[in-house]
Amino acid sequence: MKTINNYEKWVTSTVTEKLQEDNQQRLQKQARGNTRQDQTRPILEGLQQQGYTTVQWDASNSRHSVCRELDNQQWTIEDFLGGLSHDAPMFERSHPGDTGCSVVVTGPDLPTISVDSFGNTNEI
Repeated sequence: MKTINNYEKWVTSTVTEKLQEDNQQRLQKQARGNTRQDQTRPILEGLQQQGYTTVQWDASNSRHSVCRELDNQQWTIEDFLGGLSHDAPMFERSHPGDTGCSVVVTGPDLPTISVDSFGNTNEI
């Protein structure tokens, strides 16, 4: 009986710990997209160092009017990253956390890259 109780406590503790860890990871991902610190700055700085030059807003899948108004607007990466109040280039112009919103980054003779406020990148 004592062994079963210890085992049950261990299983309960392990499951609870895993659920808390999963919940924490979910909240951290959600926070990355919903605070004044979107994940685009370090990615765009890295792309700029690789020779990328232009950022274009893509709100083609967004339902938010603020994002839609920015659709297809272009900046140099330097201008897009400059003069920010927060370390959050997308947040400064609209709001992070909209999975239908991203920026498209281009450069001469380089593949086109899409970046969202969660820090996800895709070659398009």
